[in-house]
Amino acid sequence: MSRINEISSQSKRLILDKIKNAPLSLEKIPTIDPIEHIKTSEDMLGELKEKMTANKYIVEESTADKLEEKINQIVASYGYKSLIYPRSLNIDIQKINAEQKTCFDQEIENLRTEVFHSDFSIIEARAGVSSHGVALVLSSKDQPRMLSLAPMLCIVLLKKENIVKSISEALNLVKKENAILPSNILFIAGPSRTADIELITVFGVHGSQKVHIVLY
Repeated sequence: MSRINEISSQSKRLILDKIKNAPLSLEKIPTIDPIEHIKTSEDMLGELKEKMTANKYIVEESTADKLEEKINQIVASYGYKSLIYPRSLNIDIQKINAEQKTCFDQEIENLRTEVFHSDFSIIEARAGVSSHGVALVLSSKDQPRMLSLAPMLCIVLLKKENIVKSISEALNLVKKENAILPSNILFIAGPSRTADIELITVFGVHGSQKVHIVLY
């Protein structure tokens, strides 16, 4: 037993010495996709639309100059009236048809009622991952994470030029663009869903009940 304790003590000292002598600066290592070898389609847009549909996204297409019109069509189909949106949103918010419009530009303590009682939100995705049919959304003060969680409907805007093949490619893009990584890197795979022991799927338990992705 004493021999085991001695080995354990030596191992502990080695670990602690390595921690003490570790360099202060951290090196960013490129992310490797563990399933990168799986064959994916060369038509990334087509694959993204197909897999997002399978993930229960409602896939829409538009042009940059018609985004507000497309958003209004979506919102009108639900009859929703109250909007919450990020301050970084790159559309003309005045053109969006909503009786109540709230910009999420304060601490959540000051906007708790608006965050949890707005009918719909509009957010922008940094990338779309065709291999998995998910949208990469970065959380920040300009676009808080709660925008994709609290409202019943979340409308995600994604430029077609920002579609990538794999999760590793998406993560490496984020690392390249951000010296300090965002507090949250979200891969949104459609509406929130869960199932109980009877295998009955319920939407909207942990996030938005309905998610539209608008590709433009």
